[in-house]
Amino acid sequence: MQNLYTTPEAARLTGIPGSTIRTWLTRYPEVFQFDVHVVTDEHKQKLWTEAGIELLQSRRASKTATDDDANLDAESDAPDLLESLLEEDSQRLANEYWRLLPGRTLQRIKQMRDNPTPEQRQIVQTSVRAAINAGTEHLLLPTYQPMLLEGGDETD
Repeated sequence: MQNLYTTPEAARLTGIPGSTIRTWLTRYPEVFQFDVHVVTDEHKQKLWTEAGIELLQSRRASKTATDDDANLDAESDAPDLLESLLEEDSQRLANEYWRLLPGRTLQRIKQMRDNPTPEQRQIVQTSVRAAINAGTEHLLLPTYQPMLLEGGDETD
């Protein structure tokens, strides 16, 4: 049976910080093959095989070698740079989305109230009926009640 190592044990054996090992495993899933380099036990804990330890050591050695060469170092940092740019852009997009969402949602609600499609009218009518049946019609906006109950479909 082959030896298996936890990430902290792999870190001690290779001299690579455990956080770096976990980052590599997340960022480069195509490099670390499950059932070859990493296995999971019955508790879903990731364990490193001997082949995985060797791969980590080779990555550490290649990283040290590229640190001496500025051109290769720039290439090896490219994924990290790309990742940081993607993270910044996605954060900006998320912030902008949440900033615009309330205004856009209110516009759609007003549009639906003023000029609803047949499908939208049916959705709102169903919702109003559910509120009336649940005894919570007092929570409905007064502007919806005439629009929703018109068309001879009123309940007494």
